[in-house]
Amino acid sequence: MRGNYGKLFLLLNKRLLKKPSFVILLCMIPVIVFGLHLVSERESGIVRIALVNEGSQEAGTIIDELINKPSVFLFDTYENGEEAEEALLDNRVDAVWIFPGDYSDRISDFTGSLVRNTKDSDGAVEIVEREDNVLLQLSRMELFGALYSDLSFSLFYNYINLRLADSEVPAAALHGYYDNNRNTGMLFDYRDTDERSPKEQDVSESYLFTPLRGVLLLLTLLCGLAAAMYYRADLDKEIFTWMPVGNKWIFEHVYLMTALVDGGLVVLITFFITGLAASPLTEIVLMFLFILSCCCFCSIIRRLTFNLRSLATSIPILILAMLVVCPVFIYIRALRGIQLLLPPFYYLMAQNNAGYPNLFVIYTMAIIAVDVLFGLGSRCSG
Repeated sequence: MRGNYGKLFLLLNKRLLKKPSFVILLCMIPVIVFGLHLVSERESGIVRIALVNEGSQEAGTIIDELINKPSVFLFDTYENGEEAEEALLDNRVDAVWIFPGDYSDRISDFTGSLVRNTKDSDGAVEIVEREDNVLLQLSRMELFGALYSDLSFSLFYNYINLRLADSEVPAAALHGYYDNNRNTGMLFDYRDTDERSPKEQDVSESYLFTPLRGVLLLLTLLCGLAAAMYYRADLDKEIFTWMPVGNKWIFEHVYLMTALVDGGLVVLITFFITGLAASPLTEIVLMFLFILSCCCFCSIIRRLTFNLRSLATSIPILILAMLVVCPVFIYIRALRGIQLLLPPFYYLMAQNNAGYPNLFVIYTMAIIAVDVLFGLGSRCSG
């Protein structure tokens, strides 16, 4: 077997696939994707909000717009504020938005009406929440967007009547002029940095699948760390003592590659099936660099840990830390120094950032060099 690393790879892969824990780890990848597809086909939102209209026609239009517009926020209508607040206390909704009967008067007062119809402290919409968090703050941005049209017209109406007209111009007349002369085109023109327009995608599916790419990459890395743990266990059992394994550094990396190649292939296929992949060539090159860098990363982690127990303890800590440090859910720029040490960071950044594929190549060469230095003079019993 000495020097025949292709045959060694196949034998080690066959042995690895007999381990139930590794097979379960591989099966988690399609299960996660399939589960997200099922969830995205159902009603799925990050926040549910109760809408109450106390008799305003204008508010009714806004409520219809909120309900019918595709959004990650779910909206339910309630007859009155008491019923909606009861639903809030029972955790059936996350917030309550109450539009009062004099909603239009309050909007007019807010934008500078000559005649005050309400008290200065009265808001146009009453918001009731149990707590204030990031998701509810984002939902209020949706409300601000829905109110923009009424606020814009009210500013226009009040400016005409207070500054320009000798006598009050009826709102109906100004509405006709306002609607006929405003620009109905798109305010934003979104594109990627490589000049591509975004793909059409269902809103609920979009936010569910956004972190999937990073999660699957971390599962691939987890396969490599699991293989490092198996290798450490085999070393402790002295399984390789009498085996003609050839170059011990290469043997260890062939051992780790068995898990990483299996995991990487499953993830790569998943990328193409779900539409998360970029161009096929780009994705294959990035996955090759990722597997190579992960192999050396896992080998370094194995050498830095003292024994099997410390290695096993470090694995979940590393994966959880990378969920935060790497841009799986959010990109935290303040952690850039740590991010540059981790293989998933380069893969996640390389898809939409032109300079990162070259940085990924440099990182892969650097981590191979560091791994070789760690392995100099080491024995198979490491």
